[in-house]
Amino acid sequence: MSLTAQEWEDFYSRNIPQDLPWNAGGPDPDLVRLVKAGTIPVGQALDIGTGLGHDAVFLIQHHFNVIGIDISPSAVVLARDNASTAGLFGFFQEGDLRQIPVEDQFIDFANDRGCFHVLDPQDRPKAVDEVARVLKRRGLYLLRVFSDKEPPGEGPHRFTHKELDDLLRGKFKILQFWEGVFEGPRKPKSYSMLMEKR
Repeated sequence: MSLTAQEWEDFYSRNIPQDLPWNAGGPDPDLVRLVKAGTIPVGQALDIGTGLGHDAVFLIQHHFNVIGIDISPSAVVLARDNASTAGLFGFFQEGDLRQIPVEDQFIDFANDRGCFHVLDPQDRPKAVDEVARVLKRRGLYLLRVFSDKEPPGEGPHRFTHKELDDLLRGKFKILQFWEGVFEGPRKPKSYSMLMEKR
């Protein structure tokens, strides 16, 4: 499923932002819930695959220092513009989940809404290692991916609960696991996990 950086860039250049299938039009509701409840404390945040920047903007509004990364330069521009339009500043840059351009143990909270599930199988362990590398000890990681409850078809990999557990339990302690949907035009079924770095 993994697309090249150029293929992601082409996808952004061929579509208006409102038509992108992952555009929820606002921040992820579970991210909002967890931040407002204080479950995710304010700190240095990393928004992985920031896309249009909705989650990043929400985090900035709630006093997080935010680094947003995306493999597409056009996505970086869109996220930066959305933050600027809201009168906010975040640090947005090109970046790949498989080689995160952030120093070791710099991040308190990493957010991934829909990036991990587009990686090829051989890239997933590297991505898990990279998130663990940039997180501080006991840093938090919120991950939302397509679930195996979503019917087969095109698009991201549908993860089973066991696949996620096998990939992540070596580096992370799972604090919460729940089923849901990705907000947006198609509402595909998802699994979400809030984890703590071991």
